[in-house]
Formats: sequence, structure tokens, C-alpha cells
Amino acid sequence: MSATNLHSDPRLSAPMRRHIRSLHMDTVEAYVSWCRENGFNARLNKTLPQRRQELAAARKTSDRHRKDAELQAHIVALGLGSVAAYRAWCRENGVGDGLQKSKTQRQQEIRLDQTLRNRRFAARSTASQHKRRRKDTLRRIAEGKADERELTSPVLLRVHHLFHHELQDPSAHSAFLELLLHVERNRRLFHLKPVVPRYGPMPRNNFVDGLAALATWHGRWRRVVTDWQPDSHNGRRQFGALARHLLADYDVPACMDTAFFMGLDDGARDRQSWFVDVGTGKNIRKAGIPLRLTKRMAHVFALSAPSEYTVDAALRWAQVVGLGGDDLLAEAVCDSMLGEQFEEGAFWETVLHFFVNNPMLDVAHVGPIVDYIQHQRFARQERRNPDGSVYMDDPPEPGFTMKGRTPESMLRRVDAWHNALSKARAKTPKTWPSSGIRGFEWVDEDESAGEIRNWKIEEILNDRALMEEGKAMRHCVATYKTSCANGHRSIWSMQVGYLSSGNTRRVLTIELVNNKRYIRQVRGRSNTRPLDAHSGRAQDGWDILMKWAKQEGLTLPGARSVAMRRI
Repeated sequence: MSATNLHSDPRLSAPMRRHIRSLHMDTVEAYVSWCRENGFNARLNKTLPQRRQELAAARKTSDRHRKDAELQAHIVALGLGSVAAYRAWCRENGVGDGLQKSKTQRQQEIRLDQTLRNRRFAARSTASQHKRRRKDTLRRIAEGKADERELTSPVLLRVHHLFHHELQDPSAHSAFLELLLHVERNRRLFHLKPVVPRYGPMPRNNFVDGLAALATWHGRWRRVVTDWQPDSHNGRRQFGALARHLLADYDVPACMDTAFFMGLDDGARDRQSWFVDVGTGKNIRKAGIPLRLTKRMAHVFALSAPSEYTVDAALRWAQVVGLGGDDLLAEAVCDSMLGEQFEEGAFWETVLHFFVNNPMLDVAHVGPIVDYIQHQRFARQERRNPDGSVYMDDPPEPGFTMKGRTPESMLRRVDAWHNALSKARAKTPKTWPSSGIRGFEWVDEDESAGEIRNWKIEEILNDRALMEEGKAMRHCVATYKTSCANGHRSIWSMQVGYLSSGNTRRVLTIELVNNKRYIRQVRGRSNTRPLDAHSGRAQDGWDILMKWAKQEGLTLPGARSVAMRRI
């Protein structure tokens, strides 16, 4: 149908013609189409209230489009590409991340962005000046002519420590210096940021220490350093390519690179030797690993081991898949203590057979079952004599086996154990010192309820509080008493108080690896995961957790890593 001019359409009254023009339309067809799109009746004889309602809707739509255009222009002015990026920029720089802002607020953000740009430019300029002198400084450090007090860069201080406190072999000194001089212009391999998420911010989990570890293997280098040039912009891939250039003639799974970020102790050296052996053609089964692998398991490890895993976790993953388990089961096993230790390998293999032979068992039960078995068969128990002195007794069931076990019977045992832990009450609470990490407090408003909330994250420092947390949250956090007492782990309770009612609610329980400042696990009530929640206190609690992590320099697994699924 051809478009009809407003003046020539006999169906329109004069008020309707003025009304359609006020909506900035020139044809009847455009008006009819607009009405249908916006949920209005498409008739051409409208009453005055109906016309006013349509005009208000059109103005509202126009205002929304104008505001959207202004927001988009502001985002572009900040050099960002999306609303999500803008919100992230606001949170990162301590600015409210709402989208409805005044002109003054946006001008303030533009000035803030310019200030940040100027600071980055100044930092780059300073870094450029330092870089021109860095090779000379590296040589002076290696020769012992540079005093620590004159080194202002954390990277150079770490290099100084490695040269004069870690590397004892003079030839390793030379090899380390050669590596540093070759890669120093490459900023991706010349910093101290953590490389392997699972290791967290431990001192040796960085590229500089990785280069030192490579230097200790200089006697097995296959090629000269200066022949290597990076072919990727990713630092982890660059380091892997350099390690293979120096030490490998054959393919090496990417997960084995993690061995070079564990340091220079005997355990790290063992794992680095596995890399060297595989790189020179030896089968992983004959590389001295502390795990019995079949030919199928070795094949799975060589071809499919997840690159984001540590070498230990990847070996366990290959064992589970080689036994017939799927990826989900292998992932659950690696998330348990079995992903980090290999003692009593023959017994734990029977446990893996149990999991593989019961495919209908929910993999969410794998971790609790492993914890229960460890407690019953291997964990020595603390007992008290009549005089109050403490002694260590044998585990509850040192002869525990998997023979005759069914999923139902195991889950009954695990549930009974959890209930016993929740009900247990020590006469004198066992306490332990603080991890030294500060807690966190935050006040905000619950917009849905219109209440002021006070969030707190506090460390649990005695076993009575630990048991109360486990009982209230319906999980087995009480089993972490020993790890907390020896300082390896710390458990934190996130609670939210409502000022108007005075009520307090527990929201999340957080497990922290102390020496790595690494958030390993976060759980809500009944072991629920906060990232599975789309709203409510658990989702708000996750945002509070991120603020705490930023304040205290805590790390989490990478957003796409397998370990993040545990959180």
C-alpha cells in the first residue's frame, strides 16, 4: 500500500493531523506502524486522553534514546567499548557504576580518566629510561657490584636475591644472566605477577624465578638462547616456547610448564626433570613420577592433559580418565586433596575405581567422600589424658578399605560424620593465631527491602566457632581445624547485619590458603556456590568478597580456569 499524505487522507480530523505531526511522522502508515510497535490501538479517531497518552509515551521513548546516546558518547570518550566495560572501569576506580549520572558526574569521570592516562604515560616514560640502563644493571647485579639499597625495582631486587641466595652454581649464574639479557626487553617475561593461578602469589610463581629454574638445567640445554624469538603475545606461551627451545626435542604437554614456577627445592626439581625427560623422548611412565600410570593413562596425559592444570593435577586427571572416568569426575577428583598429593597411591587407586564404577554418583560427593576416607584411615586423632595432657591416637579405621562399599553406604557414613562434627563441642575451645590478613567491613543499602546492611568478613580463630559455622551453614568446615591450627589455611565467615531489625545472617564461608593469599573455596549454606546464584544475599556477598580480595591483595582462580568451578 502506498503512503498516504496527512493532508489528503479523509479519515483524519484536524486534531488527529496535528497529533501525528507532533509525533514527528509524515504519513498515516508510519503512525499506524508506530502504534502497533508501542502497544496502542491503530485506529485513526482517538480521544484527547488517548492522544495525550501516546504523546507521553513518545516523549519517554525519545528521552530514553537521548540518554542512551549520551551514555554511549560518554563511554566512547573514556576509550571504552561497552556498558559492561564502563561498569568495570567505574568499580576499578572507586566510582559508582550506575548508568544514570548527571553532566557534572560525567565531567568528573572524564577528568579522572585523563589523570589516570597522564600517570600511565609518566610511568611508561620512567620505565623506558630504566630499561635503557637495565642490561648494565643486570650485569652489575650478577657481578656482585650492585647493592640492594640502590635497586628500586621489585623485579631487580628479586633478581639480586636469586643470584646471591638461590643459585649456587657459577655456571648457572652465567646461564641465568644470559636468559635475562635476552628477554629483558620483553616485559611479559620480566615481571613478578603470578603465572599459575593454582599456586597463587607464592614468591616463586613468576617468570623471573621460572627463568632461574631454566638456568639450573643449563647442562641439558639443546640449543643456544639467542636463537629463540617469541612468536606469541601471551607470556605463558612465550615461556613454554622458550623452555621447549632449550630443553625439548619432542612435544611436551603444556601443563608440565608449571614445574618451573615451583622454585628450586627437591620437589620442584623432580617435576622439572619430568619435563626434561619427556622433552628428550622418554615416556612419562618412566620419568620417575609418584603415580602408577598404564599405557592408556600415559597416552591420555600426552594428548589431552588440560593446559590450565598443574602437572600434579594433570597426572591425576589422566589417571581418572584412563580408568574410564569422564571429565567431570576427573575434575572433581583433582579439586580434592588427591589433586595435590600422591601418598598411598595403591589404596587411593581403589577409591578411584569406586568412583568410576558408580557413574550415577553425583560428582559433588567426591570431595566429601575423599575427606571422610582420609580422616578415617590416615588422620591421627587428638586425645586427652585424665590429667589434661594431649596425645595423638591412631586413626579411627586404619584398616579401612573400599571392598563391599556402595554409594548409599558411603553417603550415609559421610552424613553421619558431618553430623557428628556439627554436634561436637570441646570443653575448652582450641584456638590458633590469626593469619595476619585483615578482615573487611562494608555498609550498603538493600534496595529491594530498603534496609541498611552492614557486611563483615571475619576470621574464625577457634574450633568452637568453626563448628558453629559448619552447623549453621550445613557443611563440613569443622574438618579444617587442623589446617587452621597449623597455619596452612584460614576460614573466614561472611555475615550481614540489618540495622533496622538487628538481625544477622551468615552468607558465605571462605577458605584461604595463607602462604599464597589465595581464595581456594567459597560456599554458601549447604555447600551452594555463590556464582550459581543470580540474585539475593549470596550474589551480593560475592561482590563484597571481590572488594575484600582487592583490599587485601588476595587472588582467585582465573575466570575460565577449572579451579574457578570449585568456587
